[in-house]
Amino acid sequence: MKKKVTIYIFDTNIFLTGIDFNLFEGIIYTTPSIIEEVKDHRYIEKNRNILNKINAAIETNKLKIKFPENRYIEKIKRISKKTGDFKVLSDADKELIALTLELIEKSHEKVKMYSNDYSIENVCSELKIPFFPLYKNGIESGITWEIYCPYCKIIYKVEDLNKTCEICGLKLRRRPKK
Repeated sequence: MKKKVTIYIFDTNIFLTGIDFNLFEGIIYTTPSIIEEVKDHRYIEKNRNILNKINAAIETNKLKIKFPENRYIEKIKRISKKTGDFKVLSDADKELIALTLELIEKSHEKVKMYSNDYSIENVCSELKIPFFPLYKNGIESGITWEIYCPYCKIIYKVEDLNKTCEICGLKLRRRPKK
């Protein structure tokens, strides 16, 4: 009988902790856009050691870089609109959740997502994806957000976050839906 391998999915903020990949028995996955976030030119000198660890892990097949199928990305977009996290999540965040969902459905292995991002955790919670924060507390329960004008109290679509109110011109905000 073949022993199940655990698959770990790492977000940018997990890589940036400088975590030792050898502490995890199993295979670590992430997306190309997450690696690009780690390579950001503003932090390249600071992250050089982290990038060396990433490159060594790729060479030894401990870390695999995979882009998720579009149908999973589209599903994450729909779900993140439902939870109100759509505009808060970057494309890289959506791709990472999509990859997690794809690996859960296709690999038949145990899959664990590691992220310190509350919006990622919120969407994972909605999808019943196991997630784990590192060095901090994660969310305790899922939240559905709504976008509103703090002055007029008008409710907008989640895609309107960071826009301005059509009536008073105030910047729209998000709050937990009642």
